[in-house]
Amino acid sequence: MNTNDHRPRADEPAERTDPLGRRQFLRGLAGTGALVGAGGLLAACGSSGTPTPAAGSPTATAARKRGGSLKVGLTGGSGSDTLDPHKGLTYLDTARAQSLYQPLLQLNTRAQSEFVLAEEISPHGSTSQWVIRLRSGITFHDGKPLTADDVIFTLSRIKNQKLTGSTPLGPVDVKGLKKLDKHTVLVPMTSPYGSFLDQLAYWYYLYVVPTGFNPNKPNGTGPFKYQSFTPGQRSVFVRNPNYWKPGLPYVDSVTIIDFSDSTSLQNALVTGVIHGAGALEGAQIAALKSTGGVRTVTSHTGAITPFTMRVDQAPFNDVNVRQAMRLLVNRPQLIASALDGFATVGADVSSPYDPNYDTSLHRSQDIAQAKSLLKKAGQENLTVQLVTSPVATGTVAMSTVLKQQASAAGVTINLKQVDPTTFFSPANYLHWTFSQDFYNYSPYLAQVAQSLLPTSPFNETHWSLPHYIDLNKQANATANASTRKQIEHEMQMIDFNEGGYIIPAFIAALDAYSTKITGYSAARVGQPLSDFDFEHYSFV
Repeated sequence: MNTNDHRPRADEPAERTDPLGRRQFLRGLAGTGALVGAGGLLAACGSSGTPTPAAGSPTATAARKRGGSLKVGLTGGSGSDTLDPHKGLTYLDTARAQSLYQPLLQLNTRAQSEFVLAEEISPHGSTSQWVIRLRSGITFHDGKPLTADDVIFTLSRIKNQKLTGSTPLGPVDVKGLKKLDKHTVLVPMTSPYGSFLDQLAYWYYLYVVPTGFNPNKPNGTGPFKYQSFTPGQRSVFVRNPNYWKPGLPYVDSVTIIDFSDSTSLQNALVTGVIHGAGALEGAQIAALKSTGGVRTVTSHTGAITPFTMRVDQAPFNDVNVRQAMRLLVNRPQLIASALDGFATVGADVSSPYDPNYDTSLHRSQDIAQAKSLLKKAGQENLTVQLVTSPVATGTVAMSTVLKQQASAAGVTINLKQVDPTTFFSPANYLHWTFSQDFYNYSPYLAQVAQSLLPTSPFNETHWSLPHYIDLNKQANATANASTRKQIEHEMQMIDFNEGGYIIPAFIAALDAYSTKITGYSAARVGQPLSDFDFEHYSFV
């Protein structure tokens, strides 16, 4: 199976993977539509605005209580949990990695690019070469200074071993990586890569590790240091006294606890066993809103749970059928019925927070048009099988609602529900004719790289349109922001008119916290618990 994704491992017990323990779309994270930063070409390649410096300035950390032991909970772990920042698959893996390690840059809670270990990443003459400049004065937990050698080691480790973060490195020529000075790395590409920043920032697992890294001895630059770890149960990390961000973190320790099901997770929050519960369901949020000592947070994200239609297999190899299926969906009704209202309407195109997202795209239910298209395709009274599984919030419920809505156009959808391990097994995942998947928010070209190219690791629809592939190459090659936006809009129009995804909604992330803590916020990307930003949590 793909090891660079959020999907369950084949040896992971199915009962441990409930709807809340969903395998997040951690094919990276951070960096929107190309960053705009210092340097003319960097700005020209960007579409996300100027990247902000990493959070944690003295003004941001003033007058907050310090100390205390923070405890947070999630579901979905197993005995296969890992502390290797380049092999993680689950939300729990990410929560640990985000505490111990740090990337060069990433998307913050506002889905905006934010430099972390890097102070600048810019094209060197063209987008076929990039320069990474690190912040100075940063040390790993063992006291070793962060240098260019560590970046080269990290990128080489990920790419050569085909670890979790390999995909966003795309055409990076790891053999050609060159140290220009102690804090600067030249990154050559085998082809122009204008979305390099999008990919770097979006992929959560591009955490920088020291040369000679041993995953059995966690050593990062993050706000917390390793103390203990029991796979499938809990992790305990303590405050990094030499953390490079002034005044952070606030708490003395963070304990990340894995719960076997959503009920026990909710109960742990209500009874005070934990201070934060991540990735809850709509019904739980409704109940917790009236619970004393608890505050709920709904994050309106760009996360998607698409229905996936294989464009290379009947009946979905006919674009008329694909468009008809999209027109069957009453999106507001699906959101209300399947997602308890915790979502916003989508129009079958991803990445709503990307500055290059085409906001003119809208799609409403049109049964008459759906019937007309099915007749044109010779598929009146169509019968199809939809494979569903409780792999993410609302997947099974969304399938049930779609089945009901499709009947209005004479389409019969037979549901086949399987357990998550079966769903994501190598023999099945990416092979289902009509199914589902889920992704956290990403910039548009990052989503394209993940799932809409023949080279994508998660091309569930088997989408392979030559013109679309050529447009993607053009978008990555251009250094002109307006030209790139035009190209991306053309690609999105192809998605809208011909694609194999049904994206009815952008799914909200639902978390709840004890009123004893503060420092969290809503987060647009889709990661639980304020993107696991535990360094800013504090007790009140």
